[in-house]
Amino acid sequence: MAEDKKHSSLEENFDQVPEKELTPDGSKSNKEVSKIATDPKQTEADFAIKLVETLISFNNDEISTFEVINQFTTKAELCCLIIFARSVPLNPIVAVYPEGAFLIFKGVSVPRSANLTEQKLAEIEEKIIATNDIESDNLHLLDLPPDLLNAFEMAIAIYNGKTEKVRTSYLAAVKNAKSQVIEVSAASVCVVIIIITALALLSG
Repeated sequence: MAEDKKHSSLEENFDQVPEKELTPDGSKSNKEVSKIATDPKQTEADFAIKLVETLISFNNDEISTFEVINQFTTKAELCCLIIFARSVPLNPIVAVYPEGAFLIFKGVSVPRSANLTEQKLAEIEEKIIATNDIESDNLHLLDLPPDLLNAFEMAIAIYNGKTEKVRTSYLAAVKNAKSQVIEVSAASVCVVIIIITALALLSG
């Protein structure tokens, strides 16, 4: 009797084992995998971030044109990259202070992360178009698949936000540098006046 209950209990437990645990290789069953849905919004956000980070790395000369292209796998993604690069501002941060050192002062370098130049843009386009059979004149934003279109819009917002932060940081550094120049210059003028006054008193 006890033996029958034991067998019955084992059969019930076996029936309750999740389907994913019954596959020979230990992988999840098709039924289990089908329940896992990819969040399209997250996928679009990930691609948007990928567009932004790739372009910033390229601006900083951290990756080559070849490496830029290898970040993307489909023709549609490469078309999206070209349209994205065309849509961001070129040289949005203009130098308003010497970059190199002068006299006793240090210069302030213009951040390169957001400064995509016409030369770099042309470099990306020419390489992609030449190796992927893409016609430059037929690239239109509305021809992108809906998911890439959404990702493009996110990427533009992210890139512009980063650019604004970089510009704010640069202008703050320039303001600080100018303040140091004014302070040192004022101190120097005061020293010169004191010396001239002292010499005048001694001469008198």
